[in-house]
Amino acid sequence: MPLHRLKDYYPNYRGTLADGQMDKITSYSVYAQGEDKVGSAKDLLVDDSGHFRYLVIDTGPWIFGKNVLLPIGLAQFSYDNTCVYVDGLTKTQVEHLPEYHDDMVVDEHYEERVRGVYQPIAQGRSSRQFLGHNYIPSEAQNYSRAGDLRQMPPLGNMASTTDAGDDAVAGDLRRMGPIAAPARQTVGTPATVHPGDEPHNANVYDQQTGFYGLSDEDNHGLLRSYEERLAAHRKRN
Repeated sequence: MPLHRLKDYYPNYRGTLADGQMDKITSYSVYAQGEDKVGSAKDLLVDDSGHFRYLVIDTGPWIFGKNVLLPIGLAQFSYDNTCVYVDGLTKTQVEHLPEYHDDMVVDEHYEERVRGVYQPIAQGRSSRQFLGHNYIPSEAQNYSRAGDLRQMPPLGNMASTTDAGDDAVAGDLRRMGPIAAPARQTVGTPATVHPGDEPHNANVYDQQTGFYGLSDEDNHGLLRSYEERLAAHRKRN
């Protein structure tokens, strides 16, 4: 699923969110652990469905002057102060983030590198109650693979019988096919990739709630409402 800059996907986002808060996303300062400023918000990246996925951070003179990405779920917003806080983030981690350029394609490999740096922080969000219905509960993620026995119907009556009908009992493991291997995302080769192809698994955001899930605990209620208002406005136009 391709990612788009906020101003490209929602050209009139300032007018739609003219409330003095999210319409001025580029004025937000970003702070890491210990109130260390690590940069300023430069942009938001949204997916094809219009959901916020990353903040683009300009690290300016605080790090190396490079732009980096922050998964939206890890950003704790202080709207009145136009600040974003990231608990547990250090300057050293920011230094190790891959650089982001406005004209680059954010593919699966790049995003895995980004998530690798933030992994310890994302793990701390496993107990959150996430907003919206597009997020898969974290406890269900491990059960979502095709063929997982935990997804199968309960076993039927396994009482011994003397005829061949005992194989027909609903849920009998003997009637089930082999457990399927988890589906893997195939990285395209130059011979198979065409312009417009999805650069990564379109469902990865809904599955990775630690990185992208919005929660009230992280003050994401207003952010979620902004997202919904923009999407509704886009549909009307």
